[in-house]
Amino acid sequence: MSFEQEWAAHKNEAAMRLNGVGGPGGGGQADLKTNDSGKAAAANALSTRIQPAAGTAGVTADESSDSAVTAFKGWATATGLKDALEEWGLQVKSLQGRLANDKNALLGAKQNFLLNDLDTGGRLRGLGGPQLPGLHGTGLHAPPVYDAPVPSTPPVHGPFAPGTE
Repeated sequence: MSFEQEWAAHKNEAAMRLNGVGGPGGGGQADLKTNDSGKAAAANALSTRIQPAAGTAGVTADESSDSAVTAFKGWATATGLKDALEEWGLQVKSLQGRLANDKNALLGAKQNFLLNDLDTGGRLRGLGGPQLPGLHGTGLHAPPVYDAPVPSTPPVHGPFAPGTE
């Protein structure tokens, strides 16, 4: 058996297995699911309840600690409380950032699933499978260009110029 015949047999075998996963031209049931309404509800809870509550808790702690710092003015305790309060502020800010990132990840998950699925399908079609209109071979991403001209480096002037000491 020649290489071309063996390669064609392997491609046909792979196409038969891939046809069982669903999608255009597929024969099976698609089983990858995502809970869009659950992610939307979680993102909404983050936005309307959790983030505001974390901000309120941070402000409440700030106000209480500020009054304690004032009460202990002139004592080492006031300095320690002030340092703890500054660290608390950094932690609250970090938590708010993490909550915002989680919310954005939840909201972007559906699009990421779709783009990943389309990209994978495009790459597989590039291996010899059926082509969909508008998607060719490499999927959604344009191939990198390696033969672009490299711009020349501008001359260096001043104390860091070559040959100066």
